[in-house]
Amino acid sequence: MNKLNKVMMVMTFAAISLMGAKAQDYKMEVSNPSGKTLHIKEVNKVRVEAYDGTAIQIESGNQGGRPERAEGLKPLSARGEDNTNLGLNVTAEGNVVTIFQAARREQGVFRIKVPKGMKIKIEHTGQWEGGKIEVHKVSTELEISGRFNDVYMEDVTGPALVNTVYGKLEAKFSSLSQAGPTSLVSVYGDVDVTLPENTKANINVKTPYGEAYSDMNIEFPKSDGMKKLSSAINGTLNGGGVDLEITASYQNVYLRKK
Repeated sequence: MNKLNKVMMVMTFAAISLMGAKAQDYKMEVSNPSGKTLHIKEVNKVRVEAYDGTAIQIESGNQGGRPERAEGLKPLSARGEDNTNLGLNVTAEGNVVTIFQAARREQGVFRIKVPKGMKIKIEHTGQWEGGKIEVHKVSTELEISGRFNDVYMEDVTGPALVNTVYGKLEAKFSSLSQAGPTSLVSVYGDVDVTLPENTKANINVKTPYGEAYSDMNIEFPKSDGMKKLSSAINGTLNGGGVDLEITASYQNVYLRKK
């Protein structure tokens, strides 16, 4: 083996070791997840995924790491104690597990795996640093409230109450739960929704300063005489069902069939 190949091998090994050091893990067992709620507060750049397990698992892709001088010292924060060594504070009280960001992290995504059956509540009231909120494979009640956050949901069912102020909202439903209403709102961003073609719903689409587009077979109420022009569109899908409200105050709504 020549000298160049040896150098390349050493560099590759070092890179792999560094990558492994960047990801950190935290785990909390949850007894009887069904009916319990995971409340995620002020966590920047978060990805939540439901899975067949009994523990909440958190992995941080933080690339900043702790400074060398902090070795042996405990992080201090006005937000609360970092009891995970990931910059997060995790507490359990009654049927609610709360994850709160105690320390700042400039880079990386918090990946949180949640036992199926837990309800999910996510809120972020901060500024631009909030980043993207992602939710995957959640088939329970879902509540998301953001300000500067893009919201992306895939393979979800709802019922869902989702709103963001300055971000766009994209939701891909595997089915639409008939257990309760779903509301998807963005003030200054587009709202893009994908539903199975056989979805039953009473839909209310509002675009005060934008347009609405769809390839779904929406049935509109029959009316005699003149119709009043409005930015609110009311109709039914497949004879009607659960209430589905979609609002993009200053941008467009896209309603697609799966």
